[in-house]
Amino acid sequence: MELHQLRYVLAVVDTGSFTAASIAVNVSQSGVSTQVQKLERELGVSLFDRSSRRVTLSPDGERLVPSFRAALSAVDEVRQAASDLRGLVTGSLRVKTVTGLAWPRFFDALAELHQEHPGIDIRLHEGTSGQILASVRHGESDLGIAAWSGRAPESLQSAVMFDDAIVAVVAPTHPWASRRSIRPAELADADLIALPTGTGARSALDAILRSAAPRWEVSTPAFVESLAARGLGVGIVSETTASEWGGIRAVPVCAPEARSQLGVVWRTHPTLATRALLARLLPA
Repeated sequence: MELHQLRYVLAVVDTGSFTAASIAVNVSQSGVSTQVQKLERELGVSLFDRSSRRVTLSPDGERLVPSFRAALSAVDEVRQAASDLRGLVTGSLRVKTVTGLAWPRFFDALAELHQEHPGIDIRLHEGTSGQILASVRHGESDLGIAAWSGRAPESLQSAVMFDDAIVAVVAPTHPWASRRSIRPAELADADLIALPTGTGARSALDAILRSAAPRWEVSTPAFVESLAARGLGVGIVSETTASEWGGIRAVPVCAPEARSQLGVVWRTHPTLATRALLARLLPA
């Protein structure tokens, strides 16, 4: 069993095809296929279901892939530990953040890390909070910036950076613009503009409005602002998010339990590169 074979398998899993995997690892498609087949013969199992056009993991593959990720992570940890002994930090750092993140400290931390440790291969992707938490749990990402509501994410280390109430954002001409607060029951009859399921503000909204069915479900806070400012509905976001906007009114929602937390998540045994970024993100 060779490490590069494990990497090729994971490349196929993460990209969804042998063609895309070959591009990702800079090896010919036939080379990737050959190495994956060699690994399958050695293990005595089929890792992929090749009966359809789309490449999917077989049941055996589903069971083995987490072990492949753990094995490669352990190898990276050994290499990074050796680098640490030499006074260096190298390796890879896979970071995933909520879409449209506006947190200067995070970007400053990335810039500092890149400047001080140029040997770290930093990769950054966006997604919903639900996707981010799953990605970190499964070892696909080393660190995530995600939002949640209520209890801290299970089976992960976490640190809350922002803890906000949710607010209703409306145009200055909206009947609620002069209100001091809004009751949750009133939101049920409004044309709501909400972020997708899996985001902190949406989780807080769902906690107080079980049957929430937004008229407008959008992917980024910028969309919420644009629609609300034009009088197309009532946006639901965190208080910190709304504080950055002009041309709208932010009205508190009377529900103390409806809060959105934004924070950092990572696994119990972070890599050295992850720890280097955490040192720059978390309060001393």
